[in-house]
Amino acid sequence: MNRPQNDIEQKQERFLALLKPNHDSLARFARAMTKSREEAQDLVSDTIEQAFKHLDSLKSDDAFLSWLFTIASRIEKRRRWRERIFERFDPIFHDEAAEAFIRNPNAEALYDTQILYDALQKLPFKQREAFTLFEISGFSLQEIQELQGDSLSAVKMRLLRAREALRTMLGEAHSQERATIHHLTNPSNASSLKMPKG
Repeated sequence: MNRPQNDIEQKQERFLALLKPNHDSLARFARAMTKSREEAQDLVSDTIEQAFKHLDSLKSDDAFLSWLFTIASRIEKRRRWRERIFERFDPIFHDEAAEAFIRNPNAEALYDTQILYDALQKLPFKQREAFTLFEISGFSLQEIQELQGDSLSAVKMRLLRAREALRTMLGEAHSQERATIHHLTNPSNASSLKMPKG
């Protein structure tokens, strides 16, 4: 009678031991792959649920993080497919970013991060995935190749194109959106918005 319960407890202990040192990496990956913190939290929860359910299929504990990211990537691909079917589109700039900008003493750094997340959303899925894995999560080119199932040259090309696109988008965002947000959230800027004479 006790054996099934012991098996479940052992599975839980093993899973928690694997998840704990990798949870922050999963959270960063999810945030970069989704449009908002709420979606990122949902992706993390769904990934953890699926990972625990299918833990027996994990061949090596050393491969846990890449296995976890593969699950997260598949879940996000399915979610985006459903989103396209129902034609649901979210605004590029989220209300949460504006609210955090007002509240947070480190608002400029937070806003810079939000600009990056918004720019990432404009990249094709595999470019965004490759960039996030390489630049944010620290995966090697070979590991990304295995996750994406394509050639090494294809991964390198995605990274190159992602960097070029982000460089352009971030430059435009800093020169346009950031100035607008400063004026909207800082009352002291109101004095500089003068009506033209005549």
